[in-house]
Amino acid sequence: MRFLLFVAAILVCGRALPQANFYEEEPKVFSGGLILGGNFTQVDGDTFYGYHKVGINAGGVVYVHFSPVYGASMELDYTQKGSRGEIVTESPYIGEYVEKYFMNLNYVEVPVTFHAISHGCDFEAGLSYARLIHSSESVEADVPVVIDPVLNRFNTQDLDYIFGLGRKIYKKWYANARFQYSITSIRSADRIPAGYGYGNNGQYNNMFNLRLMYLF
Repeated sequence: MRFLLFVAAILVCGRALPQANFYEEEPKVFSGGLILGGNFTQVDGDTFYGYHKVGINAGGVVYVHFSPVYGASMELDYTQKGSRGEIVTESPYIGEYVEKYFMNLNYVEVPVTFHAISHGCDFEAGLSYARLIHSSESVEADVPVVIDPVLNRFNTQDLDYIFGLGRKIYKKWYANARFQYSITSIRSADRIPAGYGYGNNGQYNNMFNLRLMYLF
């Protein structure tokens, strides 16, 4: 986590840029663009730790510029979240082996954020609503682990808060780094497969992402 934060800080704030030229050479009220990047995710409330699940973050964005310093944006993104876990354990059948856990959560997401530009950095904060379009969960173990898609189902909606930083890197290309966390649980504790949950508060998406944006 510290490495990701260090990379994001260097990427975003390494060089100050003039505030009025952050988004474009000739500021206008509205602008739009395309987004492509990667998610580094984990799920709080499972039995594993670390941002080991890597997924796609891609979509489009529309900005409204209230002034050269303040603005807001709305996106429509396809985003992959979830969890990956491995544990070395002992089996009476095959001896020592590595048990593997896979959780894949694919969403269509609409982040809405407010922006303030200072010293060449675009600081953003906001909320994101996501709709689950596909999920899968499986375990590779010495004996079959049954995960019922109904009894162990995930919530179809996810509401997150967002904090992020951005900077202009070249002409119409911009870099963006974000931290995002679920406000509401993605699955209640009673629907977590036995042996793969931690605590009694359910599960929550926990994510960093690094993205490139091209603004028209």
